Amino acid sequence: MNIIFILGKVVSNVEYNFIYDKYKIDNCNEKYKHIVIAKVKIEILNKSVVNIYGYDDIADDMYRNLKSNSNVMVMGQIDSNMEINVENVIILI
Repeated sequence: MNIIFILGKVVSNVEYNFIYDKYKIDNCNEKYKHIVIAKVKIEILNKSVVNIYGYDDIADDMYRNLKSNSNVMVMGQIDSNMEINVENVIILI
């Protein structure tokens, strides 16, 4: 896996959606892999716009704390769609 650190500014509102992505462990038990997802676009230092997203607890933090025009530092992984799966977001003042 790859890890990426980027600095940027939030340029869109946070999309917060519930998802139902469950898989079965055996015949009796089901385990939920992800319950919610939050997506947002950020503009990085070279003026490119990047899509970032996070699941579950990170999605909750993104929804509560990220506002338009906030400066952020993101740690995450690049997926196959060239979007960033967020592991940690820090709001810069």
